[in-house]
Amino acid sequence: MEGLKQKFRNFMSGRYGVDELSRFSMMVLLILLILSVFIRNPVIDCIIVALLIISYFRMFSRNVQKRYQEN
Repeated sequence: MEGLKQKFRNFMSGRYGVDELSRFSMMVLLILLILSVFIRNPVIDCIIVALLIISYFRMFSRNVQKRYQEN
């Protein structure tokens, strides 16, 4: 298990990680996911997928200065 943790640390080194904007988008994502259980709407599903992609892109980005400016 320690080997897996170390590999993840190595992967994340130099990447931007989670910030306030990412946390906010994840909270909105969670609310939309709960809402989509009750209201089946393809638009909500597309918004969920887009938010998920954007959030992961920001977290794994190596362009720290640009992510800092966006935040």
